[in-house]
Amino acid sequence: MRHAILLLAGGLAASTSTAQLPRIVVQGAGAPQVFTDLTAAIAAAQPNDVLYCSAGTFSYTGGLQIDKSLHFIGAGIHPDSTAATGTTSFYRSGGGNDPLYILQSASGSTFTGIYFDNNGGGNTNWRMIAYGTDATNDQAGNILFQRCRFRSSRINLAFEPSNSSPAMAGLTTTFDECVISAVIYGGNRGVVATRCILDQAGTITANNAGFTTVDHCVFLGPSLGDCYTAQISNTIFTGYPPGNWDFFCGDCGGATVTNVLNGFAHWAYGGNNTMTLVNSQQLTDASTLFVSESNYQYEFSDDLHPAANSPAIGFANDGTDAGIYGSSSLYKPGAVSYNPHFLQSTIAPATNSNGALPVNIKVAAQTH
Repeated sequence: MRHAILLLAGGLAASTSTAQLPRIVVQGAGAPQVFTDLTAAIAAAQPNDVLYCSAGTFSYTGGLQIDKSLHFIGAGIHPDSTAATGTTSFYRSGGGNDPLYILQSASGSTFTGIYFDNNGGGNTNWRMIAYGTDATNDQAGNILFQRCRFRSSRINLAFEPSNSSPAMAGLTTTFDECVISAVIYGGNRGVVATRCILDQAGTITANNAGFTTVDHCVFLGPSLGDCYTAQISNTIFTGYPPGNWDFFCGDCGGATVTNVLNGFAHWAYGGNNTMTLVNSQQLTDASTLFVSESNYQYEFSDDLHPAANSPAIGFANDGTDAGIYGSSSLYKPGAVSYNPHFLQSTIAPATNSNGALPVNIKVAAQTH
């Protein structure tokens, strides 16, 4: 709690004074250290340290490397649930097309409550995150992104993310409760997506080795590509307006599709596309799915709970709803990080007559 309070103060200072910068508290093997620079914090951290990141934007130059297992915890990505602190963003401000590199020595790293952004904008040829600086150090595995957001660009899970990359089932990256407006290039590595939202700028592709698992997700427009023998279940694909890409999956031969609602006109495209459909069905009207969503782009004002009489209600194979509000662990509204949730804060602009700075903070405990 002590470090959480420190982070709150850093975030509030960043929002009220240009003289103060966002803070990162590095805690773990040694004494806690405080940084304002992401590159410096990563360099100083020891393996398995936790980096508590306050609200604010942490800019870095492309080519920054994470070369040890680290655990990054941000203030969150949802403006409604971070009103007292602000959101946490990792922003690549320069470095050409060089991404944030995650090396295989960083296997086991986790990222929670962080918005990943870059100056490449919506260009999917720009790499925002890439595993390895070359093929000798790109075998990172057991990576977790939880309640994170990714702007339009690419996430390469191998140095060379094409279908010719070595197939390695044990090298898995999990995206849990994330908002994904980026292309995830699997590179024949394991990709697990649970309770994620992918809008029209996001997809999962280049994973022909068959290590793709998608469960209880919502795809607002995009389809899958090159995901042979994938396991896709309890997920909603809204489809896209006629005249655009009309296929649920391109090159997904051998995939098993279980309890999936498909708004596309067709299930498959291309040659090797024999898929096994289990209790899956096509939609006639995707507009009846959700309480609020209409433009295939996810906004935080959208409500992806099933609407009254939605076909998603009770449709999953576990008896829960299809989409992000199903399974035994529902998508957490507001994408609140599992740190204590700061609901309200009042910090006086100056010290009182006793030289103390009055601070009033209201915090709610988090179960997960």
